[in-house]
Amino acid sequence: MPELIGLIPAAGKGTRAYPYTREIPKGLLKVAGRPLLEHAVAVLRDQARVSRIYIVVGTLGHIIQEHFGDGSRFGIPIAYIQNDRVDLGLAHSVRLAGAHIVSPFLMLLSDEYYQDTNHALLAGRTMDDGLGWCGLMAGRKAEEIRHNYSVEIEQGRISRLVEKPAQPPNDLLGTGTLLLSPRIFGLLEEAFARPGPPPDFMGILGRAVEHGQTLRPFLLEGQYVNVNDVDSLNWANFLGRTKRLPASTLSVVVQSRGGEEGLARVVAEFDAMPVVDEVLVMVPAAVPVPGWMEGLTKSRWVACPPGADEYGSQIALGLAQAKGDLLAVVEGYYCFYPSDLKKLLAYIADADLVLGTRTSRQLIQQGSRMRGVVRLAHILLAKIVELLWIRHQVRLSDVGCTYRLLWRHCYEEIRARIGSPGPEFELEMTIEILRSRQRLIEVPVSFLHTNEDLAQLYQRPSIFLRMLATVLRRRLGLH
Repeated sequence: MPELIGLIPAAGKGTRAYPYTREIPKGLLKVAGRPLLEHAVAVLRDQARVSRIYIVVGTLGHIIQEHFGDGSRFGIPIAYIQNDRVDLGLAHSVRLAGAHIVSPFLMLLSDEYYQDTNHALLAGRTMDDGLGWCGLMAGRKAEEIRHNYSVEIEQGRISRLVEKPAQPPNDLLGTGTLLLSPRIFGLLEEAFARPGPPPDFMGILGRAVEHGQTLRPFLLEGQYVNVNDVDSLNWANFLGRTKRLPASTLSVVVQSRGGEEGLARVVAEFDAMPVVDEVLVMVPAAVPVPGWMEGLTKSRWVACPPGADEYGSQIALGLAQAKGDLLAVVEGYYCFYPSDLKKLLAYIADADLVLGTRTSRQLIQQGSRMRGVVRLAHILLAKIVELLWIRHQVRLSDVGCTYRLLWRHCYEEIRARIGSPGPEFELEMTIEILRSRQRLIEVPVSFLHTNEDLAQLYQRPSIFLRMLATVLRRRLGLH
């Protein structure tokens, strides 16, 4: 059996995914914490068992080359083909590969996400004397097919192929998965030799099958998303996170002064939750371990060294020591119900950060200081953030709530840009999530009556002014 090569055209500008692709190629947009291109490489390496992969790069291609290198870090040899004429489209990218590939090759596009598919079966198909095999997804809506291409099938071969059809003839969605013979390069050269505008790749395949060339259909199973805009990127992330979630571990970081009323209850309730893998209680160095910690098998009392025992510093140290794939943050005061963690978990497949909001009137306990002017001040600050980052399409009512849940890989992406040791830490985290164009969802959580200590710490006019200054500095790009 001839050697099978992998090919990933990734030279396009990705303009439909702006502003996400203004500074990085579309193939490096992340789905479930990994760039789209890494998912494609994994399919070619693990399922198709290709011997090497060629990636065609163009706009911002040096970023892709820096990320993948020679492929040794990913367990597969990777080489690059430079496309300096991205205006000539996909057909030219594939055409350039003809100088390097002389055997059958499996092509995946850099802006497609596949999950739990059967590419292994496709890779084992024989080529015969035809052009190859075309990967199709069945049961798709017409609107989705209009964004890709449609096919018609007669006697086991594709008889017609139309890109972006106005009226799809069936529910078969054409994907960028193509197992092709190297004879496709001859067709490409012929097409480019003709006068006129640059030929379209799918148009070339369509004319070939109409003139009797054999291109066979292969039904792909599993999940597929053509990532061409923000909505499709969010959907791909939802699928990837949903698959990952059951095996993900969860750490809870409790920010504490060590002697809060209700601390023992906070820690014990989190410790008892089956979904929680560890609880880190972050306290100043001089605070001794209390007796009630005995018997809490998941909880750890962590003494923060001098200079790292302020609010933000404690949380940062806890997040750095936490081992979970998911990271929850909460205060040691019993001002939140630990059981509200299930609300945050319900939305974590949809978001990078699920942020609690304390401003819903119905969930503010009588006697709490989160009322009147204090509540309005938090809402005002949130609306200022929302307005300043209005293009990020986020709705906010409380940007400083401690109770939150996020993916570790999302925090790792922004942690170097969060530097406040004080209460601005959580606000900085929220803003940096927005600035890095990660997805944030707000969920109302119960806010309980708290003593005057907590109010004196965090609910003063001076704190509001510090928070406002932080927002303005971040918007201006200052740190």
